[in-house]
Amino acid sequence: MPTTPATLLIVDDDEGIRKLLAIMLEDQGYQTLSAPSGEMALAMVARQPPDLILLDAMMPGMDGYQVARHIKANVATANIPIIMLSGLSEQSARLSGLEAGAEEVLSKPVVNDELWLKVRNLLRLKAFGDHQVVHTLMLEQQLQKRTIDVERFRSAMGSDERLLKMANYDPLTGLPNRNLFYTTLQMGLTQAELRGWQLAVCTVDLNDFKSFNDVWGHLIGDQVLAEFCRRLSNCLNVTDTLGRMDGHELALILMIRKGQTGPKQIVDRIREVLREPFRVQEQDVTMTASMGLALYPDDGADAEGLIKQASTAMNRAKQAGRDTYRFYTAQMNVEVQARQELETALRDAVRKQAFELYYQPKISLRDGTMCGVEALLRWHRPGLASVPPSVFVPILEEMGLISMVGQWVIAKVCKQIAYWQRSGLGVSQVAVNVSAQQIAEGDFVQDIQRSLDEHQIEAKWLELELTESSLMFNTPETIASLLALRDLGLKISIDDFGTGYSSLAYLSRFPIDKLKIDIAFIREVPHNVQDAAITRTIIELAHSLNLQVIAEGVENCEQLAFLTENGCDQVQGYLLSRPLPTKELETLLREQRCFT
Repeated sequence: MPTTPATLLIVDDDEGIRKLLAIMLEDQGYQTLSAPSGEMALAMVARQPPDLILLDAMMPGMDGYQVARHIKANVATANIPIIMLSGLSEQSARLSGLEAGAEEVLSKPVVNDELWLKVRNLLRLKAFGDHQVVHTLMLEQQLQKRTIDVERFRSAMGSDERLLKMANYDPLTGLPNRNLFYTTLQMGLTQAELRGWQLAVCTVDLNDFKSFNDVWGHLIGDQVLAEFCRRLSNCLNVTDTLGRMDGHELALILMIRKGQTGPKQIVDRIREVLREPFRVQEQDVTMTASMGLALYPDDGADAEGLIKQASTAMNRAKQAGRDTYRFYTAQMNVEVQARQELETALRDAVRKQAFELYYQPKISLRDGTMCGVEALLRWHRPGLASVPPSVFVPILEEMGLISMVGQWVIAKVCKQIAYWQRSGLGVSQVAVNVSAQQIAEGDFVQDIQRSLDEHQIEAKWLELELTESSLMFNTPETIASLLALRDLGLKISIDDFGTGYSSLAYLSRFPIDKLKIDIAFIREVPHNVQDAAITRTIIELAHSLNLQVIAEGVENCEQLAFLTENGCDQVQGYLLSRPLPTKELETLLREQRCFT
């Protein structure tokens, strides 16, 4: 890729026009050469071919049309793009220029913005043509072996602009594709460095576009994406670039000259035009986007690094919610690296089965005895602080590893129950947390049946805890799996009840045995009238449906007294016992003491 400014040759017999064009183009960071005649221009091209030629059509002696034909007839110079400048506005003058070999024909006086855009676009095509020379030679060798007309192929590759457009532009939106975007960004960075400008890279991703395609179909999705790109293009300045990186992810190059407003104004413009609904089959559909920005020179000086940083900021914007944006910060990179290290360590932990199970007792409020335990996953990293489950469990889900870990937990619990029963410790029931992915993936019911059979324990000793949201995932299959598990004899409990859907409809549809009231309500029941009313209602609702109720997060006597008074069946929490490693739990089991 070129690292120096492109060189443009200006050919015109009028010295004033040559100087004016040179000023216009040098202001954009280009180097210029000039020639007062066609003969001198051909001599200069022979000595040192420029990257692009601006050629006056009407000159004394050899005119622009003759110069263009000479240049295009020479294999060594045929790939140099030519912009013909004509003082005539007739269509015939334009056709004559194109017939002579010019890629573009502009009428005098030249409009600045139009000239800059034509020059920029032709230089992009030439850059890619230059990079394809080696590849073309390799193709020619293969074609020779197959007795194909090499000269015809070379001519097609050299003259057919459509092939270059297919290689460098996205066919759906007409925008530069990833490769051309990278090249344009590298050229923009060179120009920004030379001119002392700032440059912003902005990545843009349509939120929930996959779901949109699932609902409306890919044909409608393509139409909406094309309209989205059109709206984005209308928000940009003439020196900015919009490209399609992948799927529904787009990227912008924003050139910020001295004294010009920063990228925030353009981002706000994009958010504003997106708020206008898209018309889809006589319906208004609203779309939102997440955007991330990285700045040159503040955040980096290379194309790949800036795009990576902008993507990091965009992902942070997604986490923050819809219709928002974030500027890249160094702290984001630290967090991304920490996350990558955590993912690597988690994969290693899964491979080595380096997790441990702790057990928190469940206490019956009828007689104060232990009526079961909940198995809780723990991850101790040698030489490092333990990572809380609230951090590593969601990452396991995102990495698609939670099902594998879940199978290990169930097998481990079944083995532990069998040991306790043989030892006469007599634990009544063990609850295991189950994710929606576990139910949806693989042979969940068969995996549980296999573990029960392998360790020769009855299904009634195993209880599964599912969150409200996991019940709503893949509902028909979830119901079928839970019914099959109920038929085996397992107990089903809804964890964190009251924080999700809390619908009477699903309580009647799913085979549920127990509701667990979320800690968020239990924490304030002694002092918050609303939380106390909600907790009391959940208990009454569960009992009316012949369901048991357990409260988690019991940490003080006031909470315990409230739950006892209002008829809660079971409790667990630090007031009664923290989660314990296996050996400590076994000591507690031998004591057989009353907890209340």
